[in-house]
Amino acid sequence: MSAVTEKQYKTGDTVEESGKYVCVSGEIKELQAGDVFPDCPITKQATNWRHMDHEHKTGEEVTASGKYVSNEGQEAELSVGKTFPVCPISGKDTSWKHV
Repeated sequence: MSAVTEKQYKTGDTVEESGKYVCVSGEIKELQAGDVFPDCPITKQATNWRHMDHEHKTGEEVTASGKYVSNEGQEAELSVGKTFPVCPISGKDTSWKHV
């Protein structure tokens, strides 16, 4: 399975799109367009951030714990470090979004 490269932002970058973002430590923060990406709330160090609305494919690593929904509408509670599963109904590869 090929890896999907998602856009990442660094501490100090300007937020282009309002929404929820997650840092590499798994902390979620609501940011508004024009804000500046902060240091990690846990480590207080510069970090990378990514938008939570990103889609994840079967086989990718879970980078933020929480509830996800598949393209087919199936929900799953997933933890950091786990792998996004196949669709619970069809058994085929699918996409997941954090809810």
